[in-house]
Amino acid sequence: MRITQRITTAVTVALTAWSPALEAQGLPDHSGFTAVLEERRHGGLVDYEGLEQHPEQLESYLAELSAVTPEELSAASREARLALWINAYNACALKLVIDHYPIRGAGFPASLVRSLKGVPGNSIRQISDTWSREFCDVAGKERSLDEIEHEILRPMGEPRIHFAVNCASRSCPVLAPEAYTAGALDEQLDAAVLRLVGDAAHYSLERGDRATLRLNKVLDWYEDDFGGKEGVVAFLLPYLPANDREYIAGHGPAAVEYFDYDWTLNDTAVFGPDAER
Repeated sequence: MRITQRITTAVTVALTAWSPALEAQGLPDHSGFTAVLEERRHGGLVDYEGLEQHPEQLESYLAELSAVTPEELSAASREARLALWINAYNACALKLVIDHYPIRGAGFPASLVRSLKGVPGNSIRQISDTWSREFCDVAGKERSLDEIEHEILRPMGEPRIHFAVNCASRSCPVLAPEAYTAGALDEQLDAAVLRLVGDAAHYSLERGDRATLRLNKVLDWYEDDFGGKEGVVAFLLPYLPANDREYIAGHGPAAVEYFDYDWTLNDTAVFGPDAER
């Protein structure tokens, strides 16, 4: 990004963060993040190059999140808090990527270690302390992605968050086309589950003497949030196509297997803006 663009962005963020109107309005309506998604999200991919060159909308939205006070959060409904923290995770993940874009493999020997762990050279995991670094100010405190997901969102007891948060990787459940909001949260989270089970890269049913569900690896990592493997199947059943549900009912209990996880950055520069998913 050119120096003049960085200066312009810094000024915009500073003015937004200190705006009395912003401080008085409480929780943001998240329309600023919807604008980012409408411009930079392309199905399951993100135009990180364009976002890195023109981060003003994202930085303005992050400034809104920074200006929220703990008191405003405490007074908000559960739905409003869930929506805010889901959006915060996704917006902060975008920021982490563009702050290090273009991502290239770490130097030796770190690159070798990560390669042996199946981490591509252009993965968000090439960024040091990916999940634990405190870099994103939400509600007046520098947050890490781990804190947002594991210390704030997961304890709220809503397993559908795992279909909504996006870790900037090809195998991650994709970003929604709009920001999450309190008023539409239930429908939006259901839509996130349906997006995943409607995508052959994340869900398939193998028909045999016993039905076998092949699922996104995320559901393996967080199966405890669904009550174990049987809980994952029970949770998904209402979202599956009717013919799949009928087959599982006649060939159950269903076995569960998981796809390998692709940590490649979900970048239009890698896969092209018209790539599926």
